[in-house]
Amino acid sequence: MKTAPLAAALILACSGHAFGWGQEGHSIVAEIAQERLDADTLARLNKLLGGPISLASFASWADDFRAAHHETEGWHFVDIPHDSATYDATRDCPPEKSCAVEAIAKFKGILADCSLNKEQRVEALRFLVHFVGDIHQPLHAAEKNKDQGGNYVWVSFFGEDTNLHKVWDTGLIRHKYFSWGSYLDHLNKDWFPGRDLTGLDAGTPVKWAEDAHKIAVEVAYDLPDSHFLAKPYYDNAEPLVDQQLAVAGLRLARYVREALSPTPACP
Repeated sequence: MKTAPLAAALILACSGHAFGWGQEGHSIVAEIAQERLDADTLARLNKLLGGPISLASFASWADDFRAAHHETEGWHFVDIPHDSATYDATRDCPPEKSCAVEAIAKFKGILADCSLNKEQRVEALRFLVHFVGDIHQPLHAAEKNKDQGGNYVWVSFFGEDTNLHKVWDTGLIRHKYFSWGSYLDHLNKDWFPGRDLTGLDAGTPVKWAEDAHKIAVEVAYDLPDSHFLAKPYYDNAEPLVDQQLAVAGLRLARYVREALSPTPACP
């Protein structure tokens, strides 16, 4: 009986949902988005931020912020039950806890509101960058038997004792490239070129969550009885990690572009 590894996994999970993607994943999503902003949007973004600042530099800020602001914890995920294919706002995003779906809409609206002060809008941007990344991490859109998105599921990943959620947060990314810049180069060289990107930035947070949930059910939770994860599991998961990071970046770019687009109220 593997009590020691299991205990270690539970310690990792004891503070609630782990952080969606790690610093690497959030940086990749943010950089993909920034690389795809048009010149006018970049100019507006730089004006808001007070200069050319990399979105990746604060892509994980919301994780640090929630350590002292527990009221924000629910904004990082949406727990669609494993046996349900669709999002139910009453069940999955109750007012007492909220969720990533509502948080993304809320902070996009604040970012777009030029009647608010600069500090409020910059904070909204920081949250938006992070939560768009979170909702594309499959285990931030699913839970099974109250396991908090795999946090309470012990696994061995290439011989390392951990939990399933952490495998998807960081393990799969770091197994491929330890440097997030190398992973970004891979996507720009091997994923985007020649691919029809039409419509990949479309949809709403609800649809993004449901698509991520489907990956969680069909791939993330598809574990061998031993819970020892190695090459077969990695080979199934790796293309979907690429996909989720890439489309999250495209969708974040669209949301930033829309939020900063000129309107009669915000010329």
